[in-house]
Amino acid sequence: MPAFLKKAMALLCLPAVWVSWLTLPLIATILISIVYAALGRNTLIAWDGSIPVLGRALTVNSLFDIQWYIFALLVLWGGIWSLRDDRHVSVDFLALQMGPRKRLWVRMIGDLVFLLPFCAIIAWYGWSFTEVAFRTAEGSTQGGLDTRWLIKAMLPLSFAVLGLLGLIRAIGTAIQLFRGDLTEDTR
Repeated sequence: MPAFLKKAMALLCLPAVWVSWLTLPLIATILISIVYAALGRNTLIAWDGSIPVLGRALTVNSLFDIQWYIFALLVLWGGIWSLRDDRHVSVDFLALQMGPRKRLWVRMIGDLVFLLPFCAIIAWYGWSFTEVAFRTAEGSTQGGLDTRWLIKAMLPLSFAVLGLLGLIRAIGTAIQLFRGDLTEDTR
């Protein structure tokens, strides 16, 4: 695969690298919510006025929402990184029966025929999903975070980036097949 395409794919994986650091705050929020729930307390910190996203207080319910948001970010952006590094779910017993050229053809066709349309559908419908959450000021009904549209916006955004990465990978694979380069490294 040409070096400039590898660099473009590495750039698309940067959000996943940054999001991977959210594992530490995820662990901290889990521990804090367990301790506060065991103590029978709900409010960690309260303040006068309203702060964007958090509202009027940081509660155990806010921590639960934060945990789900972080988990969603890890899954959505981590999927992009795993596709680039070829660490996604695959049918290995079939792939092992194929030669390198055939595996590259399957990868390219899979990216173009299955991955791209799926990503386009999710990105397209995800924007309206996000827009409705923004227009209606959707938030937690249980005293959690106030702005659900932020996390909902990650769905179409991450799938758009995943589709772009799939397109770049398919182009790079086509170039490899044209040149006769049968290596499967995309990093």
